[in-house]
Amino acid sequence: MLAGVPAQARVNVSEMAGVEAVPPPNGSLPLSLLVQGEKDIKPLREWLGATPSVWVLADYTCKSLCGSTISIVAEALKNSGLKPGADFRFVVVGLDPKDSVADALTMKHEQIGSDGELVRNSHFLRTNAAAIRELTNAFGFHFRYDSEHDQFAHPLAAFVVTPDGRVVRGLSALALDAASLRLALVDAGRGQVGSVADHIGLICYGFDPVSGTYTLAVGRLLAGTALMTIIGLAALILVLLRREHVAPSR
Repeated sequence: MLAGVPAQARVNVSEMAGVEAVPPPNGSLPLSLLVQGEKDIKPLREWLGATPSVWVLADYTCKSLCGSTISIVAEALKNSGLKPGADFRFVVVGLDPKDSVADALTMKHEQIGSDGELVRNSHFLRTNAAAIRELTNAFGFHFRYDSEHDQFAHPLAAFVVTPDGRVVRGLSALALDAASLRLALVDAGRGQVGSVADHIGLICYGFDPVSGTYTLAVGRLLAGTALMTIIGLAALILVLLRREHVAPSR
């Protein structure tokens, strides 16, 4: 059992309805919260820096969509025309307190590489279960933990945060495009807060062949998916196909 994390033996379809990201109006991050990076444990405010930042919450040992989500957000940042470090930071926080610093580094290197300005200005953080709960509450990020399969059912979302820790935008990570992300970061840098987000409900959750939970959840989500989310799913498929194509050369 992960203290502070809502756990159950299996996440069924009805419970999937509550798995979503709904950033609260005027939401702010808990700046004194201690989180661990590659080497240091520091308060959250020190990971923010002086620029706007893009945040993703993910499971570092996920076998489903977390890695591809991080890759898609990273590609949007690379194509935004903004400079890592000068204009933004990219921050990922692990959902599973059992994941290690090594797990976080593996995810980072696999999804965004091991060198370059984006890598140097990306922070893959981890913390304890109580702190994870406090942070996810600040983002309006609602998830479930499947203790039977050690998997998380969670929304696929990216959040834009101002340098002083205000959550100003929530975006569907798989429907993300460079132009929209650039605009959100520029607005955040100016301290402008618009409409934070609609409900973000596209879910990452492992496939259960016995109950068919994942299949049913995808069916429910696709039934109400908007055009941009369909485009995002197409982008995900292209990322996966590209990886399959280059895999034999490794």
